[in-house]
Amino acid sequence: MKTEQVTHSGKHQRKWKKEFNNVNMAERLLSLAAGGILLAKHYKHPLASPLKVLTGAFLVYRGISGNCPLYTGLDKNSNETNAINTRVIFTVNKPREEVYKYWRQLENLPFFMSHLQRVEQKNDTTSEWIAKIPGGVGTIKWNAEIVKEIPNELIGWQSVENSTIDNAGKVEFYDAPRGQGTVLKVIFSYHPPAGALGEGVAKLFNPLFKTLLKEDIRAFKQVIEAGEVATTKGQASGRK
Repeated sequence: MKTEQVTHSGKHQRKWKKEFNNVNMAERLLSLAAGGILLAKHYKHPLASPLKVLTGAFLVYRGISGNCPLYTGLDKNSNETNAINTRVIFTVNKPREEVYKYWRQLENLPFFMSHLQRVEQKNDTTSEWIAKIPGGVGTIKWNAEIVKEIPNELIGWQSVENSTIDNAGKVEFYDAPRGQGTVLKVIFSYHPPAGALGEGVAKLFNPLFKTLLKEDIRAFKQVIEAGEVATTKGQASGRK
């Protein structure tokens, strides 16, 4: 009888823990990042933006505790999500072969993608990516593989199975009209484990990703056209 009580109690404890920790690690990191950004942006004047401060505090709690009360009330966990897609088309004043070659050398990506700390090419198709979480709360690592490649025309990649961050993307390279450089069409697709909050999380992170991508594109143009990359606003360093 005692053994049955202990086992029963253990089952209840595991069930409670599963219900309480209903936010997986990837979403916890994203929540910490978004919450940290909101709090850092508005902590000096909390009364001017009380909703944003409360939202930031809630996201930080969610990230630290691994619990989302909304998920609990809806009997949901963060296993389903809608993709966050970001698209950018831009032109650089360099020949297509040169632009493709620079992008294809994946170790170059952190030179203009500010959120990336390091990319290491493991073999011809597989690489390891380490990204900085916005707000300075740490880093996150995943592996990706190139799933489609047409030299000087297209690079397509996706994260490998069971990666912490589920993402995919592709870059297409075209000759610009009248020989005016190269047109790049960049598509990034993130699958944050947002569960029942799908639309709300998309609204929160879409502007962040779009802003980051636009800044990265400006940095890429600076690197590829002038051989420099901005280190801080108003400053530049030589090509790395």
